[in-house]
Amino acid sequence: MVTLQKARVLPSSRWSSFDGWNYNGMKERLQAALEQIDKSVLLDHAERIIQQKLTMSKPFSAGQYWICFEMVAEDASLAIARVRLPRHPDTPPSVNVEDEAYATRCEIATMQFVGQRLPHITVPCVYAYEAPGSLLAENAGATYMLLEGFYGNTLRDVEFNICNLSSAVQECIITQWTKVQAELATLIYPQIGSISSLSLTGEPVIGRLATAAAECFRDAGPFSTTAEYFGAVGQAAIDKFDADVDSSSTSFLRIGASVFCDIVSESTLFKDIGTENLFPFNHMDLGTQNILIDDDFNFLAIIDWEFAHTAPWQVNHYPMPFPLLESDEAIRHILQDPSHCAYKNVLRREFARGLYRQKFQSAERDLEKKGRPLTGSFAEILDCSASRIYACFTNLGRLPQADEGLVYEMVRLAFGWDAREAEDYVHNVERSVSTTATRSAKGYDKESIPHAHAV
Repeated sequence: MVTLQKARVLPSSRWSSFDGWNYNGMKERLQAALEQIDKSVLLDHAERIIQQKLTMSKPFSAGQYWICFEMVAEDASLAIARVRLPRHPDTPPSVNVEDEAYATRCEIATMQFVGQRLPHITVPCVYAYEAPGSLLAENAGATYMLLEGFYGNTLRDVEFNICNLSSAVQECIITQWTKVQAELATLIYPQIGSISSLSLTGEPVIGRLATAAAECFRDAGPFSTTAEYFGAVGQAAIDKFDADVDSSSTSFLRIGASVFCDIVSESTLFKDIGTENLFPFNHMDLGTQNILIDDDFNFLAIIDWEFAHTAPWQVNHYPMPFPLLESDEAIRHILQDPSHCAYKNVLRREFARGLYRQKFQSAERDLEKKGRPLTGSFAEILDCSASRIYACFTNLGRLPQADEGLVYEMVRLAFGWDAREAEDYVHNVERSVSTTATRSAKGYDKESIPHAHAV
């Protein structure tokens, strides 16, 4: 009996190259970068490492900061050249070349450490990194990494909304998704920060946050407490907004940032969990866009580790495409009316969230049986007020017309106020924000402006 093997399809067959980039000069930025990049340097370097002849595929995959080229070896194995794009127009002026290089070094150190310490999580092997100033980077026209490639594509590219898949396939995906996060959380450290390097014994050195400069953090860490970290996150959001001269001072995006800072300082929601003051490691961007899968939805590798760092438990929340951003009452109201236009979507999201929570419970039990218990619980944190508030906060600005609702949901979750009390509070914050903007425009010190308080 002859067994037919499924032909392997190159990942680049799904890559869209310039498609989707024709906005705000992004396509022109890509075109300019491609004119500067000498692909022959990338191929030659990869061939010397892999010891095989390589062919570069024509399609490419681009992100906001990197562009990826697929290279196919004689034995059909894959390598990826991940090349740094020119400075992004939204990058804060304060970010310099060293900041970007530090972020890349952190990502590489993280990938090496996770790959060594957690063999059940597949991380692409980093074959080489050519930093700013290296001869090869200069010859190639940009800094770049050479990485191990996989015959698969991101889960998001294969299925944008996994809630549309069958329950069996969703279970397959979410089982793997939660196991990866639970495994990462077994790595615990006494500070919140990025892995800046590895010691001679292979232990991680926790340093400042890799993305602190790009995110406009005043204090880059490392942080010793949960409150310090979330306070810095909230203040960075305020500073980024205030630096945007085109922003409206009363935008709910700006109000939401102030509300979040107030919640962190005035409530007990964002305090350390547990008595050990140890913080679990977190990918921090483990959405469907960073999970490589095969045709059967088996996880092949986890990619894009630039945001990864040790973090408080409260950063964990239900991800896209099934975030929890509405009140329980609003969800119940829709689910009680099958004729509601949002009924099917809400029902699918509720199912996915339940499965996500259930699979975390299973992953946590399995780790405990193996003598590797976690210091906290994903299954418990997901539905708590802090997690839901942080989810609302991180979604501010994605859909401007939804920002007002997100702000009021944050207030409701934090303080339990009725609609009138919440409205009075938000108006007080709005007045404070407007006053701050006016005084700042006149040159007064921002630090002299009191924050709105919950009490």
